Formats: sequence, structure tokens, C-alpha cells
Amino acid sequence: MSKSSTLEDEKNPQETCPMPNCEEGRLGVHKVTTFTQGNEYAVQYITKTRPVNYCVGDGASKCVPPLLPYKQRYRFKVAAKYKLLGCVIEKNFSTMLTAILCFLFDEDRFRQNKRNLTTEYYHQRFCQNLNEYESLSAADSRFKIDIRTWSMMAIVRDPVDRFVSGFADKCLREQVWKKFPLRCNGCKTNLTCFMEREYKRMMQRAAEFRRLGNFDDDHFFPQSWRCEFSSRLHDYYVLKFDTFDPSGFIDDLCLILRQSNVSEPTINFIKTSITSGRTTHSTKDSKERSETKHKLLSSRYLTDLLIKMYYYDFVLFGFPIPEVEVKN
Repeated sequence: MSKSSTLEDEKNPQETCPMPNCEEGRLGVHKVTTFTQGNEYAVQYITKTRPVNYCVGDGASKCVPPLLPYKQRYRFKVAAKYKLLGCVIEKNFSTMLTAILCFLFDEDRFRQNKRNLTTEYYHQRFCQNLNEYESLSAADSRFKIDIRTWSMMAIVRDPVDRFVSGFADKCLREQVWKKFPLRCNGCKTNLTCFMEREYKRMMQRAAEFRRLGNFDDDHFFPQSWRCEFSSRLHDYYVLKFDTFDPSGFIDDLCLILRQSNVSEPTINFIKTSITSGRTTHSTKDSKERSETKHKLLSSRYLTDLLIKMYYYDFVLFGFPIPEVEVKN
């Protein structure tokens, strides 16, 4: 979101949507145009306004389509006291956002049990089954969410960084395939094998239109498929997370919390927690992360494949598409 405007200004954009049957969404860090009659309008608009050689003409059928529904468990977190709802997307500040919304859900209980935002993790999360919902309709039936008074937020991330972080964390550091052989697509540490199989799964899922996926899908399927973006993207504040320069993201998050009447001491506690530590899943500055990114971006084939997987994430959320190098 723009640092020079208030959150109320962001909620009421004045620009006119350039395509039929669409409406301008709530502004987060990035202005997102959403479409009310399916993703075909998104595809039409993007291909008309993005003069690049990907996902246009004959190449369009090779790209993973945007804004498909993809159901996951426990991804919607609510702090009803502040009329806040957050949708968690794996590898997008997900562990910390879950902890923050748990803390805001019941601050006294969180503190009394000596919990810490940076030490929460999925399988032992403090608010398990307490403030979690599998769909927006489930949350709405419980709280009667009025979008005029509630704030819904989701966090997105540069698709390159998100993919690299996910592969480095799950397949190289944790090596989840040792305990669960089918994870990492059965490829163990082989990046090319993993990307080819995950791309195939994305295309199959798009063709078959099934909602549920597996562990790898949860961590690597496109961001535009999450959070019921296919029908509700315009209701969200979309914040951009940057691992290496988080200051702007933190400012935007604090602005939303402040607008939701979260107290300054509570905001300061959250801000201090974010800036002073990392969760166990952070791959920042790790050898595995740097090696994966180098291998990915130094390969014309792998970079091309990544763009086909996440082209619409790059475009919808305003991230730069990586250059495809000549060397292989």
C-alpha cells in the first residue's frame, strides 16, 4: 500500500476498471484488478496489457492459469476482537502471521502461557482449532463478517523467492522425503525433477478442477489459487513480503493493525518480535537457498519452466518476471 495514503484511501480507489465485468479491488501494497466472471477476463486483460513473450498466443496453453479455487485446511485465521481475518499462504510469512493472529485472538492467554511469536510452528500452534476456518463461508457463518467493518489480509511474495525458499526448506534442509518418500514429488533433492513434476501436477489440477492437493501442492501451487482469490480477491488487503527488505511490509502490517484499533503496545510487541527473530522455517542467508536460486536462474530451461508455473502470480501481484539467460 502506498505510504503516502491512509488505509481508508486505499479502501476506496477512484480508478476505473479497464475491462468489462470487473471491479477494482481493495488496495494493499499492490493494486489488483479482479474479475467477477472467472479467470478468462483476467487472462484477456493481462495478455492485452503485458507485451511479453510468455503466456500469449500459442504459448498460453503451456502456462498454469490464474485464480482457480484450491481448498486447504485451517488457512483462515480470525481475531474477532479486532475484526481481523488473515489468509495464510505457505512460505509467505505464514508461521508468523498464524502466530500474530493467535496472539490477537487471546492476548492474555497467549502471554500467560509464555508463548512467543517466533517459536510457534504448525504442529504445535497455540490456537489450533480455536480461531481457524477452512473457508470464508465458515468464518462468516461464525462471525457474520461485514467487509465494510472487517479487514481481510493476505500476504504475497515474489514467486522466485517463494519457490526457492520452499524447495530449500522442505527438500534440502528438512529433507521431508526421508520420512515421507512421496514428498518433494519423489525427487528428493533433484530440482529439475521436482519442478517438472510439480508443473505437471499444476496443469493436471487446472484441467481436472479438483480442489484438494498434497503436501507439495500446498507449498508450491500458485498464490493466485489461494484464499478464495478466485471470487474474493477484491476484498483483501494484499501485502508484499520481502525477506531481505521487510521494512515496508512491516509498516503496512502495522498500519492495518492500527486501523483495526490494536493498541500501540501490542503493535510494538508484534513489530519487535518480527524484527528480532526468525521462525524455524526461515531460509534467509542459508547455503541451500543461495544454491537453489543460482541453479534455477542460471538455467534457461528451469527459469522458463518457473515462469510458466507462476506467470500470473508475477503479473497479478506486481512482481518482476525474471530474465531468461542464454546459457544453460
